[in-house]
Amino acid sequence: MPTQLAVNELDDVIDVVRSVDLTDFDESQLKSVLRTARRVQASLDALICQIGVKANRLADTGQSAPAIDLFASGDRVRSSTAKRDAARSQAVQTVHGLAEAASSGTIGGDHLDIFARRITKLTTEERAKIDDNTLVGQAKRLGPKRFDQAVKRAIDTIRQDDGLTETNQKRAASTFTHWFDHTTGMGRFTGSLDPERYEALTTTIDQHVATLANANDTTSETTHKDSNLAAAALIELVCTTDKRTPNLPHITVVIDHETATQGTHNNTIRQTGNGHELPLQAVERMMCDAVLQRVVVDNHNVPINVGRKHRTATSAQWTAIRAIYNTCAWNNCDRPLSWCQLHHITEWRHGGATDLNNLVPLCTHHHHQVHEGQWSVKLKSTSNATPDRTLEMYKPDGTLHATAHPTRIPPQAQTTHTGEQIMTPFTADRKLSTRAQPPGKHPPTGQCPN
Repeated sequence: MPTQLAVNELDDVIDVVRSVDLTDFDESQLKSVLRTARRVQASLDALICQIGVKANRLADTGQSAPAIDLFASGDRVRSSTAKRDAARSQAVQTVHGLAEAASSGTIGGDHLDIFARRITKLTTEERAKIDDNTLVGQAKRLGPKRFDQAVKRAIDTIRQDDGLTETNQKRAASTFTHWFDHTTGMGRFTGSLDPERYEALTTTIDQHVATLANANDTTSETTHKDSNLAAAALIELVCTTDKRTPNLPHITVVIDHETATQGTHNNTIRQTGNGHELPLQAVERMMCDAVLQRVVVDNHNVPINVGRKHRTATSAQWTAIRAIYNTCAWNNCDRPLSWCQLHHITEWRHGGATDLNNLVPLCTHHHHQVHEGQWSVKLKSTSNATPDRTLEMYKPDGTLHATAHPTRIPPQAQTTHTGEQIMTPFTADRKLSTRAQPPGKHPPTGQCPN
């Protein structure tokens, strides 16, 4: 009775999980159990994928419903979950070595979703050019975000279009729908936008939110993510302008010098300020009418300090920060840079300077955690005492909690030469292209008060 045996073994796993008592566990023990629990969870995800693979094979001979229908059966599963599991099953069935990696717990559900979203949608010709072993190996080593970027770049290389095909597909798939909800008495809307237009819209709204917050004598720290204030900003921007010409969007794009002058390469950077990849063609279009700001970096891709020392960060320093980060610097925090404040690692009142070696972007939550929560952060130093931008986070008792690497600088970046390189972040905003950016004008991010 193999079926009953399998069910009994899974029941034993459930009993073990339910019997775990965490009452007397310290943090180290919690981390150990969490690692094992995530491996168990990954193995269960892999088992569900294998069920889907088997169901599809049986469906080919009329002996079973296909995976999507099998997963959707029962009252405890949403249709979105069934679709996700079916897509994962297709990925496991398609990519060589993925099933084994998933079953061992070395690849989790987030990685399976990336395979399902990107690899299974390739054409037969494109699929034949993908090296499965390389991708599975990268999935084992990289976190979901970096792995997704690696897969996207592999696909861009195959298509030889720098991501233009995907960008055009996203632009064509953009939608906006609105309706009046008579139950709540409120108008509602929803939609999806391609990365370029999404960033143009959200950046404009965020900037106006900051304007409204300042006008109301409230701090951006408490109002920046206030959805009510964002709604007011949107209405004012759309409905109260008397201009006949459209507003030109303000979009920050980060591109390295080699890509800008010679074309894409293995470590090319061509992203929006929030880290969304753009095709080189789109970047070149924006560069035709934009403010260009140069950031010089050392041979480890770490920007050299720019701007003079001030109480608050200068526009040049904000430009350098955008070349390093697109999110909060805290480990695994995905809050966008526009929601962050620049934190002085050594506080200003204690003699800390406002330069890059003493500044990191922190979202409101983690900024409070450092100040009110008594946590501390510092930048790891190399042998020559130059920070490599690896952030070390320490708990109130002084023990190391985690380390984090900047989102735009690859871990353990290696170069084959010495000397200065140039990374060129720029803002695509024709309203600013005829004049220098006014001193002291910064994006709608905050400044650390200490």
